[in-house]
Amino acid sequence: MSDLIITGRCVEPPAADWRARLAQMLGEKPRRIGAWAELGLYGALRCMADDGEATLPRDAVLMLASRGGTHVATRAALDQMRDDLPMPVAFLQTQPSQLLALLAARLDFPGNACFLAGASLAEARALAEAQAGAGGALVGWVDDADGGATEWLRMRRSD
Repeated sequence: MSDLIITGRCVEPPAADWRARLAQMLGEKPRRIGAWAELGLYGALRCMADDGEATLPRDAVLMLASRGGTHVATRAALDQMRDDLPMPVAFLQTQPSQLLALLAARLDFPGNACFLAGASLAEARALAEAQAGAGGALVGWVDDADGGATEWLRMRRSD
């Protein structure tokens, strides 16, 4: 049994104007990142705001999971490869770790961050609970298919 409690969450489907809300949270429209990373940023920042935090403690764990990863961006890059090499930005958008780097920079987080391919939010949460230090965990699940989904939990020690 974990001694982590949920102190922040973002689990509802993205609002119709989620991109405008993300730009407002960031202070500018994000550039050169794909929809998958944008969805992840949107959900994670909403979760952190729900908890009242702007930074993630150094001894926390950042765990990100996805059923299909960046498959929409990967499909676009593969389509570009039919004629030539994919464009650099298209290739970068296929990398799930791009979101981890963006979150680490935004949350001033130099700690343990991990991406789990083909995993559910529950699986990522279980692993985060096993690895979390005193700073707890920020756990997310992102999918860009069918309009997109971004679900996040901020968990802290109960003591």
